[in-house]
Amino acid sequence: MTRLRRHPDALATELDGEAFLVRRDSDAILRLNPTATALWHALAEPATPEELAGLFAAAFPDVPADRLAADIDLALAALRAHGMVVDDPA
Repeated sequence: MTRLRRHPDALATELDGEAFLVRRDSDAILRLNPTATALWHALAEPATPEELAGLFAAAFPDVPADRLAADIDLALAALRAHGMVVDDPA
């Protein structure tokens, strides 16, 4: 499975539990809610979507695993669409 990482030109600024991501090389700006901010923090190291889902499943054991995986997939798709997350070449 493909590991994902933060784009090297993506910068984050946090305010009241939310992150605002910007790309130094474009005009892309993205506001993250607290859950997506936690996902951004989890991507400090490259990870697969399955690894991220496992991390969130451990943090939120009362939420069905399939729902967590679907939410993570949606968030990763948005991060990819804005160029904030890319495949890790390693």
